[in-house]
Amino acid sequence: MLFALYIILLLGGMYLVGISFASPILPGLVFIAGILCITAAVAVPITIQRADSGVHRSRD
Repeated sequence: MLFALYIILLLGGMYLVGISFASPILPGLVFIAGILCITAAVAVPITIQRADSGVHRSRD
Protein backbone atom coordinates (compact mmCIF):
# COMPACT_ATOMS: atom_id res chain seq x y z
CA MET A 1 0.00 0.00 0.00
CA LEU A 2 2.79 2.40 0.87
CA PHE A 3 4.52 1.64 -2.42
CA ALA A 4 1.35 2.55 -4.33
CA LEU A 5 1.12 5.88 -2.49
CA TYR A 6 4.79 6.57 -3.26
CA ILE A 7 4.36 5.82 -6.96
CA ILE A 8 1.18 7.90 -7.25
CA LEU A 9 2.81 10.91 -5.57
CA LEU A 10 6.02 10.61 -7.57
CA LEU A 11 4.43 10.12 -10.98
CA GLY A 12 1.69 12.67 -10.26
CA GLY A 13 4.30 15.22 -9.23
CA MET A 14 6.36 14.56 -12.34
CA TYR A 15 3.24 14.95 -14.45
CA LEU A 16 2.35 18.26 -12.77
CA VAL A 17 5.87 19.62 -13.28
CA GLY A 18 5.80 18.62 -16.94
CA ILE A 19 2.35 20.00 -17.65
CA SER A 20 3.07 23.27 -15.84
CA PHE A 21 5.05 24.58 -18.81
CA ALA A 22 2.00 24.27 -21.07
CA SER A 23 -0.59 25.38 -18.53
CA PRO A 24 -2.32 28.62 -19.53
CA ILE A 25 -3.65 29.25 -16.01
CA LEU A 26 -1.26 29.68 -13.05
CA PRO A 27 1.73 27.67 -14.34
CA GLY A 28 3.79 28.63 -11.30
CA LEU A 29 1.19 27.19 -8.93
CA VAL A 30 1.01 23.95 -10.90
CA PHE A 31 4.82 23.71 -10.85
CA ILE A 32 4.96 24.27 -7.08
CA ALA A 33 2.23 21.64 -6.55
CA GLY A 34 4.31 19.17 -8.57
CA ILE A 35 7.42 19.90 -6.53
CA LEU A 36 5.45 19.43 -3.30
CA CYS A 37 4.10 16.08 -4.53
CA ILE A 38 7.60 14.87 -5.37
CA THR A 39 8.85 16.05 -1.98
CA ALA A 40 6.02 14.21 -0.24
CA ALA A 41 6.83 11.06 -2.24
CA VAL A 42 10.40 11.16 -0.91
CA ALA A 43 9.37 12.09 2.64
CA VAL A 44 6.76 9.35 3.15
CA PRO A 45 9.14 6.35 3.09
CA ILE A 46 11.71 8.18 5.21
CA THR A 47 9.09 9.08 7.82
CA ILE A 48 7.68 5.55 7.92
CA GLN A 49 11.16 4.05 8.26
CA ARG A 50 12.03 6.35 11.16
CA ALA A 51 8.74 5.51 12.89
CA ASP A 52 9.36 1.77 12.50
CA SER A 53 12.97 1.86 13.69
CA GLY A 54 12.18 3.47 17.04
CA VAL A 55 14.36 6.55 16.55
CA HIS A 56 11.61 8.76 17.94
CA ARG A 57 11.75 7.16 21.38
CA SER A 58 13.44 9.08 24.16
CA ARG A 59 16.66 7.75 25.63
CA ASP A 60 16.23 7.78 29.39
